[in-house]
Amino acid sequence: MSKIFDPVKVPFIGASKKTDIADADLVVFGAPHGTPYRDINNESHAGTPDALRHALAEDSLWLDHWDFDLGGPLLGDGEFTVADAGNLKTASLDGDGNRRLIREATTQIIGSGAIPMMIGGDDSTPIPFIEALKSLGPLTIIQIDAHIDWRDERRGESMGYSSTMRRASELDHVENIVQVGIRGVGSARRAEVEIARDWGA
Repeated sequence: MSKIFDPVKVPFIGASKKTDIADADLVVFGAPHGTPYRDINNESHAGTPDALRHALAEDSLWLDHWDFDLGGPLLGDGEFTVADAGNLKTASLDGDGNRRLIREATTQIIGSGAIPMMIGGDDSTPIPFIEALKSLGPLTIIQIDAHIDWRDERRGESMGYSSTMRRASELDHVENIVQVGIRGVGSARRAEVEIARDWGA
Protein backbone atom coordinates (compact mmCIF):
# COMPACT_ATOMS: atom_id res chain seq x y z
CA MET A 1 0.00 0.00 0.00
CA SER A 2 2.94 2.35 0.62
CA LYS A 3 3.44 2.72 -3.16
CA ILE A 4 0.41 5.00 -3.44
CA PHE A 5 1.46 7.26 -0.53
CA ASP A 6 4.09 9.91 0.06
CA PRO A 7 5.42 9.81 3.64
CA VAL A 8 4.90 12.78 5.96
CA LYS A 9 7.32 14.47 8.34
CA VAL A 10 4.78 15.16 11.09
CA PRO A 11 2.34 12.27 11.70
CA PHE A 12 -1.28 12.82 12.67
CA ILE A 13 -2.02 13.25 16.38
CA GLY A 14 -1.51 9.95 18.21
CA ALA A 15 0.15 8.21 15.27
CA SER A 16 3.54 6.68 15.85
CA LYS A 17 6.11 6.37 13.09
CA LYS A 18 6.81 2.92 14.58
CA THR A 19 3.25 1.65 14.10
CA ASP A 20 2.90 -0.48 10.99
CA ILE A 21 -0.20 0.26 8.93
CA ALA A 22 -1.11 -3.43 8.90
CA ASP A 23 -1.19 -3.53 12.72
CA ALA A 24 -3.08 -0.29 13.39
CA ASP A 25 -6.63 0.14 14.67
CA LEU A 26 -7.00 3.50 12.87
CA VAL A 27 -5.17 4.50 9.69
CA VAL A 28 -5.07 8.18 8.74
CA PHE A 29 -4.23 9.29 5.23
CA GLY A 30 -4.26 12.54 3.31
CA ALA A 31 -5.98 13.11 -0.04
CA PRO A 32 -4.53 16.42 -1.30
CA HIS A 33 -6.62 16.58 -4.49
CA GLY A 34 -10.09 15.52 -5.53
CA THR A 35 -12.01 16.21 -8.72
CA PRO A 36 -11.22 19.59 -10.30
CA TYR A 37 -13.60 21.90 -12.09
CA ARG A 38 -12.75 23.25 -15.49
CA ASP A 39 -10.96 26.61 -15.07
CA ILE A 40 -10.85 26.35 -11.23
CA ASN A 41 -7.45 25.39 -9.84
CA ASN A 42 -7.68 22.96 -6.92
CA GLU A 43 -3.95 23.09 -6.18
CA SER A 44 -4.59 25.48 -3.30
CA HIS A 45 -6.03 22.58 -1.25
CA ALA A 46 -2.94 20.38 -1.62
CA GLY A 47 -1.38 21.46 1.67
CA THR A 48 -4.48 20.91 3.80
CA PRO A 49 -3.63 17.41 5.17
CA ASP A 50 -0.18 18.52 6.31
CA ALA A 51 -1.49 21.82 7.71
CA LEU A 52 -3.94 19.90 9.91
CA ARG A 53 -1.21 17.50 11.06
CA HIS A 54 1.01 20.44 12.04
CA ALA A 55 -1.85 22.24 13.81
CA LEU A 56 -2.53 19.17 15.98
CA ALA A 57 1.11 18.22 16.63
CA GLU A 58 1.27 19.86 20.06
CA ASP A 59 -1.93 18.09 21.14
CA SER A 60 -0.14 14.74 20.76
CA LEU A 61 1.60 15.59 24.07
CA TRP A 62 -1.76 15.38 25.87
CA LEU A 63 -3.08 12.00 24.78
CA ASP A 64 -3.14 10.66 28.35
CA HIS A 65 -5.30 13.57 29.54
CA TRP A 66 -9.04 13.24 30.08
CA ASP A 67 -11.39 13.89 27.17
CA PHE A 68 -14.75 14.91 28.63
CA ASP A 69 -16.63 14.13 25.41
CA LEU A 70 -15.34 10.56 25.38
CA GLY A 71 -15.23 10.01 29.14
CA GLY A 72 -11.59 8.98 29.20
CA PRO A 73 -8.24 9.51 27.49
CA LEU A 74 -8.48 10.50 23.83
CA LEU A 75 -7.31 7.12 22.55
CA GLY A 76 -8.80 5.13 25.42
CA ASP A 77 -7.11 3.14 28.15
CA GLY A 78 -6.21 0.17 26.00
CA GLU A 79 -3.81 -0.50 23.19
CA PHE A 80 -5.60 1.50 20.48
CA THR A 81 -3.00 2.27 17.81
CA VAL A 82 -2.99 4.96 15.15
CA ALA A 83 -0.89 4.87 11.97
CA ASP A 84 -0.38 7.66 9.47
CA ALA A 85 -0.02 6.24 5.96
CA GLY A 86 0.97 9.63 4.52
CA ASN A 87 -0.57 11.49 1.60
CA LEU A 88 -1.91 9.85 -1.52
CA LYS A 89 0.03 10.65 -4.67
CA THR A 90 -2.81 12.63 -6.21
CA ALA A 91 -2.52 15.16 -9.03
CA SER A 92 -4.48 18.40 -9.23
CA LEU A 93 -6.03 17.82 -12.67
CA ASP A 94 -6.55 14.03 -12.50
CA GLY A 95 -10.05 13.63 -11.07
CA ASP A 96 -10.49 10.03 -12.26
CA GLY A 97 -7.09 8.99 -10.94
CA ASN A 98 -7.58 10.77 -7.62
CA ARG A 99 -10.94 9.10 -7.04
CA ARG A 100 -9.41 5.71 -7.87
CA LEU A 101 -6.56 6.25 -5.38
CA ILE A 102 -8.95 7.31 -2.60
CA ARG A 103 -11.20 4.28 -3.15
CA GLU A 104 -8.19 1.94 -3.31
CA ALA A 105 -6.62 3.27 -0.11
CA THR A 106 -9.91 3.19 1.81
CA THR A 107 -10.75 -0.34 0.66
CA GLN A 108 -7.28 -1.62 1.60
CA ILE A 109 -7.46 -0.07 5.07
CA ILE A 110 -10.89 -1.60 5.73
CA GLY A 111 -9.59 -4.92 4.41
CA SER A 112 -6.78 -4.83 6.96
CA GLY A 113 -9.35 -4.51 9.76
CA ALA A 114 -8.58 -0.86 10.58
CA ILE A 115 -10.77 2.22 10.61
CA PRO A 116 -9.94 4.58 7.71
CA MET A 117 -9.72 8.32 8.36
CA MET A 118 -9.12 10.63 5.42
CA ILE A 119 -8.01 14.25 5.53
CA GLY A 120 -8.88 16.24 2.38
CA GLY A 121 -8.11 18.22 0.08
CA ASP A 122 -11.10 19.93 -1.40
CA ASP A 123 -14.68 18.94 -0.62
CA SER A 124 -14.86 16.49 -3.51
CA THR A 125 -12.47 14.01 -1.84
CA PRO A 126 -15.23 12.49 0.35
CA ILE A 127 -17.19 11.22 -2.67
CA PRO A 128 -14.94 8.20 -3.42
CA PHE A 129 -14.16 7.80 0.30
CA ILE A 130 -17.86 7.40 1.14
CA GLU A 131 -18.30 5.05 -1.83
CA ALA A 132 -15.55 2.82 -0.47
CA LEU A 133 -17.21 2.59 2.96
CA LYS A 134 -19.99 0.40 1.54
CA SER A 135 -19.02 -2.65 3.59
CA LEU A 136 -19.42 -0.62 6.81
CA GLY A 137 -22.96 0.56 6.07
CA PRO A 138 -25.58 1.61 6.76
CA LEU A 139 -23.94 4.99 7.40
CA THR A 140 -25.01 8.27 8.90
CA ILE A 141 -22.99 11.22 7.58
CA ILE A 142 -22.52 14.31 9.70
CA GLN A 143 -21.41 17.17 7.46
CA ILE A 144 -20.09 20.35 9.09
CA ASP A 145 -19.99 22.98 6.37
CA ALA A 146 -21.28 26.36 5.26
CA HIS A 147 -22.72 24.84 2.07
CA ILE A 148 -25.05 21.90 1.47
CA ASP A 149 -23.05 20.58 -1.54
CA TRP A 150 -26.18 19.23 -3.24
CA ARG A 151 -25.62 20.43 -6.82
CA ASP A 152 -26.16 17.73 -9.44
CA GLU A 153 -23.34 19.21 -11.49
CA ARG A 154 -21.30 22.36 -11.82
CA ARG A 155 -19.44 23.40 -14.97
CA GLY A 156 -20.36 20.00 -16.42
CA GLU A 157 -18.71 18.08 -13.55
CA SER A 158 -20.91 15.89 -11.32
CA MET A 159 -18.12 14.69 -8.98
CA GLY A 160 -16.86 18.11 -7.84
CA TYR A 161 -16.99 19.76 -4.44
CA SER A 162 -20.46 21.26 -4.96
CA SER A 163 -22.01 17.79 -5.36
CA THR A 164 -20.58 15.78 -2.44
CA MET A 165 -23.75 15.26 -0.42
CA ARG A 166 -25.86 14.79 -3.56
CA ARG A 167 -23.61 11.91 -4.63
CA ALA A 168 -23.63 10.50 -1.08
CA SER A 169 -27.43 10.56 -1.03
CA GLU A 170 -27.46 8.28 -4.08
CA LEU A 171 -25.50 5.51 -2.33
CA ASP A 172 -27.51 2.59 -0.93
CA HIS A 173 -25.35 2.37 2.20
CA VAL A 174 -25.96 6.01 3.21
CA GLU A 175 -28.99 6.00 5.52
CA ASN A 176 -28.93 9.52 7.01
CA ILE A 177 -27.26 12.85 6.31
CA VAL A 178 -27.15 15.46 9.07
CA GLN A 179 -25.87 18.87 7.95
CA VAL A 180 -24.61 21.33 10.55
CA GLY A 181 -23.51 24.95 10.14
CA ILE A 182 -25.18 25.60 6.80
CA ARG A 183 -25.15 29.34 6.16
CA GLY A 184 -23.17 30.25 3.04
CA VAL A 185 -24.61 31.43 -0.23
CA GLY A 186 -23.24 29.91 -3.40
CA SER A 187 -23.68 26.18 -3.15
CA ALA A 188 -27.43 25.89 -3.49
CA ARG A 189 -30.45 27.24 -5.23
CA ARG A 190 -34.08 26.56 -4.32
CA ALA A 191 -34.13 23.28 -6.28
CA GLU A 192 -31.13 21.82 -4.44
CA VAL A 193 -32.51 22.79 -1.04
CA GLU A 194 -35.86 21.19 -1.83
CA ILE A 195 -34.24 17.99 -3.14
CA ALA A 196 -32.06 17.75 -0.01
CA ARG A 197 -35.06 18.27 2.28
CA ASP A 198 -37.19 15.78 0.33
CA TRP A 199 -34.39 13.21 0.68
CA GLY A 200 -34.40 13.79 4.45
CA ALA A 201 -31.20 15.75 5.02
